[in-house]
Amino acid sequence: MNNHLSEDQITEWMLGTRDDFVSRHLETCRACSVAVEELRSTISCFRDSIHATAQRDNSFWREQQLAIRERVSDWYPLHWAWVAAMALVLITAIFLTRTPNPPQNKATEDADKVLLQEVQRDLAREVPEALAPAVLIAEERNEILTNKEQTKSTLKKRREIK
Repeated sequence: MNNHLSEDQITEWMLGTRDDFVSRHLETCRACSVAVEELRSTISCFRDSIHATAQRDNSFWREQQLAIRERVSDWYPLHWAWVAAMALVLITAIFLTRTPNPPQNKATEDADKVLLQEVQRDLAREVPEALAPAVLIAEERNEILTNKEQTKSTLKKRREIK
């Protein structure tokens, strides 16, 4: 046979999924049978190595713990230095990308000054500017009435004199 089993087919067969095709192929193909035996041997060696490692005494695990702590303590200050540097870069970027408040236009400032001056003039007046024509009319009316009274009194005096 020229066709061999794929790694997936061998893995499924090793995990317990028994396929008649794969079983027949393993009986007839020496290369695939050797591949299955090598995989079994590798798994067996790995299992034995894990069991041997798990059976180590507590002193080995304490040494491992100390070694890990030394590595972490060496890295820890460096970690904070990186955090501080990144924070500084971020803050700098925020300040550099902020747009400043736009300056007020000179015309706007002048218009504000003019408006303020007009308000101050209006407050200083006895009569608001909007009522100025009514005040003029009232003054003219009063003047006319006063003149009428004067004219009447003058005429009355003349009549008396005659």
